[in-house]
Amino acid sequence: MQLLDIPFNDRRRRYLMFHTRDLPEHLALSQTTTTAAFEAVGSSRFFVSQDGRILAKVVPDKFSKTLEPFKWLTRDYLEKRWLGQSDARKEYLSMRILKRAGLRTPRFHGWGLSLNPLNRNASLLLMERVSGATTAGDVFDQLSRHQQKSFLDKFSKEVAQLARAGFVHRDLHFNNLLIDEQGDFTWVDAHVRPLPRQAAKRWRLLEDSLTPNKLRGHDNLKEVSARLHHYLDQFDGDLSQDSR
Repeated sequence: MQLLDIPFNDRRRRYLMFHTRDLPEHLALSQTTTTAAFEAVGSSRFFVSQDGRILAKVVPDKFSKTLEPFKWLTRDYLEKRWLGQSDARKEYLSMRILKRAGLRTPRFHGWGLSLNPLNRNASLLLMERVSGATTAGDVFDQLSRHQQKSFLDKFSKEVAQLARAGFVHRDLHFNNLLIDEQGDFTWVDAHVRPLPRQAAKRWRLLEDSLTPNKLRGHDNLKEVSARLHHYLDQFDGDLSQDSR
């Protein structure tokens, strides 16, 4: 645990950091065209270190101190900052689960939170900036249908792999993935929850995680659902067999 003063576009903010590793002696963060592209597909803010190695993900408070002071105090300030329920901590722990399940994730350089009530950007996650990779959703849209089916097959297999480890992703869509020139996925956004022990309930929760909006259409949803059944039958037959 350490206290860091970090410049964000030349404006310094102080964070209490945990699990820090391989940080530069003087960490400074700024926004670029690359971070703007990440922000265009999500609600978080992104910054990159001066040496280009580290990508910082910042999650601002959900509620306004002025418009909803009670919710801000109880949810954003007390619960997330003082009771350890910050987005950065949850995502750090979720990424460790993905890694243990055998999925590829960026290398992490630490997570932190700001106890300053004047700093709306309470949650900070520092991770490796993956070079030579593109948001998977952008890649998917450019593929032929045959290539898209190969993409969906790989995607389904990794979702099944996580399910075999006992977890389901809570926000399952292609923009939570990067894809490199070799076609390998890197999971860059992860909030997972445990699957129930009962097979029927587990499969119902997996099905609920698949939506046409996030998977870019009903045809893709059907494709992923069918392939997920197939891989779960291979990995752990009772997970899908008992629910049919």
